[in-house]
Amino acid sequence: MRARPGTPLISADDITVTGRLDSPVTLSLEAGHRLLITGHNGAGKSTLLAALAGTHAASTGTVRHHGSARIGLIGQEVPEWDPALTAQDLYGQHTRNTHLHNTIDPIPLTATGLLERRSRHTPVVRLSQGQQRRLHLAIQLAARPQLLLCDEPTDHLSIALVDELTTALSATPAAVVVATHDRRMLTDLAHWPHLLLP
Repeated sequence: MRARPGTPLISADDITVTGRLDSPVTLSLEAGHRLLITGHNGAGKSTLLAALAGTHAASTGTVRHHGSARIGLIGQEVPEWDPALTAQDLYGQHTRNTHLHNTIDPIPLTATGLLERRSRHTPVVRLSQGQQRRLHLAIQLAARPQLLLCDEPTDHLSIALVDELTTALSATPAAVVVATHDRRMLTDLAHWPHLLLP
């Protein structure tokens, strides 16, 4: 189910993570919101996204997920997948293991347009870094997230795909948070609300 624009999804109140996110961060995200996060290396961008996603606990402050908001996190590194499995196998395994069929209809891998047919049936160990990044994105999109957290999402992607990704992130009804150093993406998303981590 798509969240109506303005529906609260997540809020953070003065959160820090010792040694990784030292300056307290307070923010609130609603359905359809956009946020661009920048800062120098080591400022805590990745840590902040992980804390928002619930995969890393905050040392101080609170993070609150409102209702049953579906959150997808695209990290800088792809997970350690079984190298013998194909992209299609992994995608199917993910949708089964998370029981997505009980709540929503997951997006078929073919419908994402992120991997061509040959790549979908190739063992992940033989996929390029860019193809693995696209598979990771497809897996996160399978659950039709209401909030998508993207940590350096353009790493290992071609210029053409960066442009396509930027367009897709701008058009999706989901709320989107992007942490990036990519100059092209920074320029294209310069009109988004901006959080600079010191």
